[in-house]
Amino acid sequence: MNALKLPKPILPLFFLLTLFSSCKKEQPKAPPPMQAPFVTVKSEDVPIYKDFAGQTFGDLDIELIARVDGILTGIHFKEGQRVKKGQLLYTIDPLEYDTKVEQVRGQVAGAQSNLVNAEEELKRIRPLADMNAVSKRELDAAVAKDKAARSNLNSVQASLRNQQIERSYCDIRSPIDGVIGLSNARLGDYITRIGNDAKLNTVSKLEKVRVQFTVSESDYLRYQKQVKAGERITDLALILSDGSTHSEKGSLNFSDTKIDPTTGTVTIEAQFPNPDGTLRSGQFAKVRVLLRTQKDAIVIPQKAVTEIQGLFQVSIIDEKNTIQTRMVEVGQKIGVDWIITKGLKPDEKVAIIGNQFIQPGSTVVPVPYVADKDKKQIASSLNN
Repeated sequence: MNALKLPKPILPLFFLLTLFSSCKKEQPKAPPPMQAPFVTVKSEDVPIYKDFAGQTFGDLDIELIARVDGILTGIHFKEGQRVKKGQLLYTIDPLEYDTKVEQVRGQVAGAQSNLVNAEEELKRIRPLADMNAVSKRELDAAVAKDKAARSNLNSVQASLRNQQIERSYCDIRSPIDGVIGLSNARLGDYITRIGNDAKLNTVSKLEKVRVQFTVSESDYLRYQKQVKAGERITDLALILSDGSTHSEKGSLNFSDTKIDPTTGTVTIEAQFPNPDGTLRSGQFAKVRVLLRTQKDAIVIPQKAVTEIQGLFQVSIIDEKNTIQTRMVEVGQKIGVDWIITKGLKPDEKVAIIGNQFIQPGSTVVPVPYVADKDKKQIASSLNN
């Protein structure tokens, strides 16, 4: 069978059509536009908060300090429990002090007897002196003896009161209604009045707690200007170590009279109600202070801002869904957001590019940014 033969002029045209067809099939297709999450710029009133690290103290924190030496023979409370004013807490062996009290009581009795004798002697001599039956010298001696006996009695009575006071120090009682802490001494310990051994415990009044924190000199000066302008800082929150917020709002108590020259800070104290007694003395917490409310502020997520050598820029999605880069000026950070002071206008779309490689001028598909998406992904990964 004879093969099909094409005319010679047609052969080049056939090969060109075949080559063009194969080249057309191999041409790659353009990729679809990438999705770009975005937020719409809005202006709103934004409260400006600042956190300061602080430590809690009781409304009253009274140390129980031993004032006599001796063996600790009694502990009459449970640590961490509430105690009443006047309640017996500790007993130091009183034998030595009871003995001293009895000794001085004997001296008082002797002084009282001497005074009685001196008074009787003076009563006997004074009439005789008036009749010149005795000399004036004898009268003067009787008067001096009476005064000496009376002075001696006063002296030993004062000594008795002093010994009774020392004896009372053997019974250590609560000075206030409050909560008692961990005891620094145990039964049988020898207690002294000197050094750390004298510090037995602390009783704290916790219906309110004081929180002391330090602020920089610049923050302090800014606060003073607010006070002079009639603006008071009244919104104080206490953030506990587990991240929770204390249920009660606080108020400023005072600020220190001087600035610490070594740190350039000022100590400020705030007070917080503690009705349920959850706060204890010695806790570390943060005091969150509402400094001011910024009117018509523009706030966007920090993820939308890129910093390059101290300059800040954002990616704008224009009307044609094209990425445009714009320089901006930033203000204070608010949680995961950032206040933009210059460079953005309301209703503009700011892209949250993140790690996506999207060049300026690229066309994208805008999708609304969900702020809790990352949190959900993190929670899901933790649960798995």
